[in-house]
Amino acid sequence: MSFKNSGFKKEDDFVEALNGKRVSEINQNLKFTLTKIFGNLDENEIIKCELIKGFIKPDFFITYKNVTKTISLKTGRSVVVHEEYLATLLPFLKSIGLSEKSTDFFAKYCYGDDSINGTGVVEYSFLEMKMRYDKDIKAFNKEVMENKDLIKKAVKRFMFKGSKEENTEADYIYFGTINYGVLCSQQQIFKHLDRRDWAFMENPHIGPLQFKSHYREHSNDPYKEKRRHQCDIWWANLGADMDYISERYDG
Repeated sequence: MSFKNSGFKKEDDFVEALNGKRVSEINQNLKFTLTKIFGNLDENEIIKCELIKGFIKPDFFITYKNVTKTISLKTGRSVVVHEEYLATLLPFLKSIGLSEKSTDFFAKYCYGDDSINGTGVVEYSFLEMKMRYDKDIKAFNKEVMENKDLIKKAVKRFMFKGSKEENTEADYIYFGTINYGVLCSQQQIFKHLDRRDWAFMENPHIGPLQFKSHYREHSNDPYKEKRRHQCDIWWANLGADMDYISERYDG
């Protein structure tokens, strides 16, 4: 699958296609998706769908017969699923069991300047970092792969919950458009995390998720300099993986 990431437009498309419509009025893809969420559908039942305000994981909710579920919409090839400043992200990683050595490496890899706080002078390319930090990358990946609980807690925060405890969680991830896409629940994603490993991945990763700084180069622009301290978490080939997950795991 290949989709252009058009963000808010696709969210609006879902609301327009679903809100206030009878089941009989929506397209086959959306009807199939709603069946996976709510079970058999009454063709005369009216659906409610609205955007969720605020920067939280779910983008909109869908209500059918007084049952409401929250959906996080994703598109694109290598999907950024989470953005967070290292000031809060690093303590979280420690809190879920990542060692101090690996947490420091996480910061060092994000900054790419041999520092854990962005104060280094040399700015290494990603290829240079891969060579320079080869042993550190292998040690980091080994530690993470041996801790499934850490992976699941990280994925929950990065994909379903967000960084604040009071946030509303997403019940489902949907990848695609109103005309074609794939749906996975939290339960399906977590079953996948339990049964797979990512030993084939050479980049540092937490399960299927990789990370890098949002903006690595030093800059005189205060905005860009601030974003150097922000980490982007992404899931490469999310659409293809969700195809596999949706067909293989129930829930």
